[in-house]
Amino acid sequence: MGLIAESLTLNLITPFRIAHGPASARHNVFVQLEEGLGEGGLIPHYGHNLEETLAYLHSVEADTLLTNDPLVLADALDTIPPGPAPARAALDIALHDRWAKKLGYPLYRLWGLNPHHTPLSSRTLSIPEDEADLRRQLQAVKDWHVLKVKLGTGDLDIDEEILRLVHQESDARLCIDANGAWSVDEAAQIIPRLLPYNLLFIEQPISAEKFEAWQRLRRLLPAEVPPLIADESIQQPRDVSALAGLADGISIKLSKVGGLRPAQQMIALARTLGMQVLLSCTIESSLGITAAAHLAPLADYTDLDGHLDLVNDPFVGVNLEQGKLTLPQEPGLGVIRRLEQTG
Repeated sequence: MGLIAESLTLNLITPFRIAHGPASARHNVFVQLEEGLGEGGLIPHYGHNLEETLAYLHSVEADTLLTNDPLVLADALDTIPPGPAPARAALDIALHDRWAKKLGYPLYRLWGLNPHHTPLSSRTLSIPEDEADLRRQLQAVKDWHVLKVKLGTGDLDIDEEILRLVHQESDARLCIDANGAWSVDEAAQIIPRLLPYNLLFIEQPISAEKFEAWQRLRRLLPAEVPPLIADESIQQPRDVSALAGLADGISIKLSKVGGLRPAQQMIALARTLGMQVLLSCTIESSLGITAAAHLAPLADYTDLDGHLDLVNDPFVGVNLEQGKLTLPQEPGLGVIRRLEQTG
């Protein structure tokens, strides 16, 4: 068996709304390299499309990735050619899965990580259509200990009212993600108003384009604000260095940065620079989520719930209950395919 690459259509139970727009489905890519499995999540606002991603994967020669010695992981990873980050992520994940399966251990064990150091995952609330929709979402997550609230409605008063209602109705710790929807002036206006909600962090408050905007935001904000976590602004290692001292932490998605190895590199760089780490996800199956979860002991925060909103998750992997991540004990990623429904 060489390289199998195909589309993976994931349908959502209910539409998921963020500042970039709503989604009812996501078209990701699935890769298999011998026994190694990988997934790349296509995030629409990052500009990658399914056609170009699959074309890249179909152009990759499996023999260049499947080195003579399957245990020499670094050499195999070095052969991944430049291309779309989600596609590179899928190949990187599949190679890690194959390597760990050959060695007979869960991936996190081969890295020497302690699964008991895994932080609780948040559960994300999408931007509600109305108050009834928000209350429905809150009812569904009533037992979770950490909630991430998507903001960026276009109206600061509505954004604050959403957070106020969540705070009023839930005992969970809260964090927010504006997905870059606020201007610098808007962020400087609303962030001080959110201090009474004791937020764990504020993710991507402003647009990702220019680091100068982060500098200006810092000058406008009071000294004591929740940690500011950069997401869309962080897509490669050099972005981490550029934001040191401006953002307090970075958000890492495997499909955004190109896989597990670049994620590890960015985590190490962030730690060197005194920055926090949020390990996050997009809409992915349990395959992509589980791959990220193997890195969870290295993170301060996790947001690995993207598979819980799916109608048709084709895989079984990491267990996630009320925010507690239980890493698999099986070799490799520990992900298996679900049996096809019949009858």
